[in-house]
Amino acid sequence: MEAKFRSLSNDVALVFDLDGTLIHSDTLAENFVEALFTSPAQLLRSAPKMMGGKAAIKETVASIVALDPAFLLYREEIVELARSAKEEGRNVYLVTAAHQSIADAISEHLGVFDGAKGSDGRLNLKGINKLAWLKESFPGGFIYAGDSAADVKIWQEAEAAILVGRGVKFASRLKSGSIVDTLAPHQSQFIKDWASELRLHQWSKNLLLFIPLLLGHLATDLGAIGTTVAAFLVLSLIASGTYIVNDLADLKADRAHPTKKNRAIASGRIGVMTGLAVSLGLIGLGLISAILIGRGFAILVSVYLCLTLLYSFRLKRLPFLDVSIIGTLFTMRVLMGTAIHPELDYSPWLTSFSMCFFFSLAMAKRHVEVMRANAFGSSKISGRGYSANDWPLTLAYGVATAMASIVILLLFVALDVGSADTYSNPVWLYLAPAAMFLWTQRIWLLSHRTELNDDPIIFAIKDRASYVIGLVIFAGFALAV
Repeated sequence: MEAKFRSLSNDVALVFDLDGTLIHSDTLAENFVEALFTSPAQLLRSAPKMMGGKAAIKETVASIVALDPAFLLYREEIVELARSAKEEGRNVYLVTAAHQSIADAISEHLGVFDGAKGSDGRLNLKGINKLAWLKESFPGGFIYAGDSAADVKIWQEAEAAILVGRGVKFASRLKSGSIVDTLAPHQSQFIKDWASELRLHQWSKNLLLFIPLLLGHLATDLGAIGTTVAAFLVLSLIASGTYIVNDLADLKADRAHPTKKNRAIASGRIGVMTGLAVSLGLIGLGLISAILIGRGFAILVSVYLCLTLLYSFRLKRLPFLDVSIIGTLFTMRVLMGTAIHPELDYSPWLTSFSMCFFFSLAMAKRHVEVMRANAFGSSKISGRGYSANDWPLTLAYGVATAMASIVILLLFVALDVGSADTYSNPVWLYLAPAAMFLWTQRIWLLSHRTELNDDPIIFAIKDRASYVIGLVIFAGFALAV
């Protein structure tokens, strides 16, 4: 970004707004979401204090949790502009509607500002309030960099205007000679960002709802198929909502991660409050729809939602309990698939197999993270409760539960299905545990070599060998009929 205001005297201060200008995001939104996930009870208790207007809201939220300036999304062009202006002898200031504590923290973190002014519990330093403060504090004039409609009157009174991000659309309301620099917003890919944020590819996990339909020999019942498809869509909506919640809870950890920092919310392409609103809408719509499908399904969906939110808020940081919950959530998908069909009974075999099998797959993903941390000499995994030295435990528990799931599957074929009259040639069913044994071996080999780069379920969808193994299992059931 080329500074075009050098002809102005260095006595004219350069003033930067914060939200949307110095950073891509909104500090109040980020502060609120962090307080929501780290101190929800305190945030609820503090609700009466927020009735005094926006300034009171900012002060209350800032008092609950201190926003860490190191994890904010800075516009590097703006930071460099401030730094170069300061080096040339111009006074540079940060003047923002954000709370004073946030302004001070950012000023100290960046080390480029001569001073910082923010809102307090009484005055919201925005629009005409900010303009009055600027005119009083800089009688010799000021250059102002901002991004919103509230900044138009300030630009009109400034010696020069710098339009940042969304602020470029207000250029027509200013004198052309007063605009010395513009920084257009980054081009976003709306559909791609939301498809990624909603984890549409993760909806494939909800195909587990169809397993009871297939095993219960209802695959030709159009009514049962329609009910399962409706349940699939409902659960997928709720799951997408919880994925957004999980990203909001993981905001700091994601921004510190080499690849997760590119997620739509972590990178600022989707605002945190927009994400929160969409997640609440999806979850609410899903819960209402679940009630319409059936009471048992609605109860299981509600339990699933509570477990998922507990996982996002707290339990994901507790080693081994985190993968136990993930295994439980996968198993609940299978239970939901049974609940929507009153004619089906719950199978202890299927439930036991699912718990062990999905625990093992969740542990495989965690094992990759632990092994990589160990390889790079890291002591801890950001946002998790594991250390690099835990890899023998993650390996042992993961492989042990994988083998346990195969044993359960073998016993199911030998003692339950094989002795029933459902199949004419039940011996072919032994292809299923044999194929699953080979697949879990492959998963754990790749995991231990840190070559498993996806969630195992997503990996299977992309993996040709997994399709071959799936065909073998399908052939076994087809030949057994």
